[in-house]
Amino acid sequence: MRGGITSNFYFHAAVGDRPHVETLVVTHGRRRLRVALPADADGFSVRRRVVADGAGGFQRWHARLIDAGSLPTLSSKEYAGKWTETFGYFQAKQYYEHARVFRYEFNDAGSVTYHPATGGKPVEIPYSADRRKGTIPLPHHGYVTVSSAGKWRVSIV
Repeated sequence: MRGGITSNFYFHAAVGDRPHVETLVVTHGRRRLRVALPADADGFSVRRRVVADGAGGFQRWHARLIDAGSLPTLSSKEYAGKWTETFGYFQAKQYYEHARVFRYEFNDAGSVTYHPATGGKPVEIPYSADRRKGTIPLPHHGYVTVSSAGKWRVSIV
């Protein structure tokens, strides 16, 4: 997904006749963003972000669907980046109750969202300048989206 050169957009998950169920990402310029649709979503909707009345900008956006195998996969190594990235998490468990832990650290305010691959309620750590590092358990296979205007580092422990 990406927005136009001078405009920003909200991409929302759509379920049934409800077009704005969950905000997936807010675009910032032409940066490409990978985002996973929740398993229970029927599609997505797009809404332009307008900061002030009369704000200009080109109203163009682009989205394409890719196979889940095209996403970078989380493993035991550390990943670093900036802006938004979605990772696939598909590691075998050592035993049934075992859950790996996703560790994140932001240089700026950021957010983390974990979507179980089988559907269900996502786990979201919302944007916060006060919470720049932490962990969340990954009990099942799924997708993890990291988003921040600054740099971030993530890993599985």
